[in-house]
Amino acid sequence: MNALRDWWRLLDAVEAAAATTGQPFTRVDDVRLLTHVHSEFAYRSAIIRQAFGAFRGLVDTTRMALGEPQTYWESPENPDVQKHIPPQEQRNAVRFAIRSTCRKVLERWEQSDRLSQSDTEPDDPQEAGLWRNVRYMRHIQKETGKVLPAPSDLQDRIAPWALNSKRSFKLSVRESVFPTHWDAEAVWHQCLLNTGWNPSTLRRLDVTKRILIDHFKDNANDPHRRFVLSAETYDLVGEKERSGGNEQFVTGQWKTLDGPGHLIKTYLKRVAPLRELLKQQLDQAKLKYEEMNDADFEVRSALFAQVKSLEQGVRSVWLFVDRFSKVNWLTLQSRMTGSSNGVGTVYLAEVVHLLNTQRLAANARREANTEVLLAAVPHVVANHFRVWFADYVYRSGNGNMLHVKKALNHARLDTASGYTNTNILNQEASDAARRFLNILVDELEVGRVDLTILTHLYRYGKVTPEQEETLAQARTLPKSRMKVACKDPSHPPSHIKATEGRACDVQRCMLCVEHAVLLPESMDGIAMRAEELRALQGFLPIETWIEEHFDIELKNNLMALRKFDLNQSLAARRNWAHVISTGEHYVPGLPLGSLPDMMELV
Repeated sequence: MNALRDWWRLLDAVEAAAATTGQPFTRVDDVRLLTHVHSEFAYRSAIIRQAFGAFRGLVDTTRMALGEPQTYWESPENPDVQKHIPPQEQRNAVRFAIRSTCRKVLERWEQSDRLSQSDTEPDDPQEAGLWRNVRYMRHIQKETGKVLPAPSDLQDRIAPWALNSKRSFKLSVRESVFPTHWDAEAVWHQCLLNTGWNPSTLRRLDVTKRILIDHFKDNANDPHRRFVLSAETYDLVGEKERSGGNEQFVTGQWKTLDGPGHLIKTYLKRVAPLRELLKQQLDQAKLKYEEMNDADFEVRSALFAQVKSLEQGVRSVWLFVDRFSKVNWLTLQSRMTGSSNGVGTVYLAEVVHLLNTQRLAANARREANTEVLLAAVPHVVANHFRVWFADYVYRSGNGNMLHVKKALNHARLDTASGYTNTNILNQEASDAARRFLNILVDELEVGRVDLTILTHLYRYGKVTPEQEETLAQARTLPKSRMKVACKDPSHPPSHIKATEGRACDVQRCMLCVEHAVLLPESMDGIAMRAEELRALQGFLPIETWIEEHFDIELKNNLMALRKFDLNQSLAARRNWAHVISTGEHYVPGLPLGSLPDMMELV
């Protein structure tokens, strides 16, 4: 219906544009009158891909039924198919903010349950207010016999002390006992962060099925007992049907307070009275629908829609009491929640806004202390969390696609590989190229292209004047055959065993921690020396090897190579092992004709 509405408006716009320019144009009242002019106008109007494709499918089906060819229109590309991955520091900040709001909700529920058992008003003003609200709500529930008293019930029996200056009593009373929309969003987002599921899968958990059970391998008395959370990904209303009914699983320990097992179990217990209320309303609606055999079609359709809506609510985990004192549940449409300033907003947008406000205040202190400022967290939506989860699994598993496949519940390995490439690696490569080009342009503007400085800017950020001075001094130092700079080649330390009174003639730089200075171009020379030592190790007696500290030198060379790119250092070592084994490179101290097969040693 949305696609038809969009295209109806678009057809009206085409006719209006033709009338404005004075061009004759036939009014479209038949699918056979649609032309490429309409598709081009749709492209220019930036119509979304889903609306374009849905309408084209209806048009092509109708045209083929009338004996006409299809339109063969190509759907427009989505403007942004990549999901956003902010830096790790910003992702952690969002996670901590969501966890903080979720824990505050759980703490308030626990505090409310504790205060409901007390007959004495607490001394703490905040607890006293919550105690009065809980006590009054329980009193109204008992007096009226209603699980969820209507606003009129609360208003008629309201106590004078219960009203504040803005007369905002009813919401405070209800949220002292039942979850609000904000509470439901807080718990739901925390679960979404720790499951790696699609938002639609978590939102549509069906409590009529066994979605949360104890792990079948754990003992009932085990303090580290695990849970199994399962969901069917097939959705009758068609929000996401790609998995075709396959189940998705998440396991974890019950004792993890921020895990989905503990959170969903706690939430189900909290909203159990609301679910019973919905079941009663559903039974009444079904009975009324069965008795309306002779009613008008529109009346029966409205009541049928009410029955289906109540059935959805009874199945949903995420029930809450909305601002109109009605039982509601999380859906794709119910995104607006109450916020700290009383204005309706999207939960995640409000969390990011509050987080950026805190970071702005922190930047004022950091700037005074000349510390690095915190960047503002960009726009974040719930769909990004699955990509964040996949990125975490991919990094922690050192790029193992089997881990990603299992964590995301993909049926095929190539699906996990394609998902990682599309949403993580390709985006990362694009961001890296864009960042490097920006740095390169900035360096060209100041009239220099220094590879070492470019590398530092790309990896670590700003180059300080002290670092530039250190780099300039290092480049003026003499270099050994390993391309390692030396602070004082004329006075080598005694354990190097160089010729006395002369400049260093042994150049075993990785034994000279006093004078050696590693440079970006030192990697190849260090790899060369490491393979030379490997060749000597297979020839020298063990006494000589230990006495001359060749073992320590080899260890230091390998440690120094870790400062460089792993793939480049391994490639350099293979190259030097090859040229040494073929005799193209002479190893000092190794007689000719005694070379081992170095390629087998690498």
